[in-house]
Amino acid sequence: MRVIFQADVKGVAKAGEIKEVKDGYARNFLIPKGLAVEATSGRERALNDKKLHEKKKRDQERQEMQQLADRLKDQTVVIQAKAGEGGRLFGAVTNADVAKALGNLGHAVDRKKISMEDIKHLGESHAVLHLYAGITANVVVRVEAES
Repeated sequence: MRVIFQADVKGVAKAGEIKEVKDGYARNFLIPKGLAVEATSGRERALNDKKLHEKKKRDQERQEMQQLADRLKDQTVVIQAKAGEGGRLFGAVTNADVAKALGNLGHAVDRKKISMEDIKHLGESHAVLHLYAGITANVVVRVEAES
């Protein structure tokens, strides 16, 4: 019997896959537990439409992230922080501060997508934004003393 898996079944299939399984396994285990449904032509067509829609959505998201990466490429983000003598900061500038500064510039980026060392001195540093699989942008972070 051909079934469409609704959930992952270890060693058998993942959710969304269409597979041929033994009739008894499908009728007595998979279908009653809601792990799979019988694969009819209508359900297969609906599954293919859903996969196509998800692929288009992923492609659009990837394109948007590539455009954002192009806009952010080598952009300088200025952050003001309190500093003591010798240019040492009271505290540190973290990826959350950089995300907030980018948000103020009109670029919403999640702090978890920013990889950088905490900045503890005035000056310039670099941050790498991992926007999407294979899409990164380098941003210069300049820390200035508050006046």
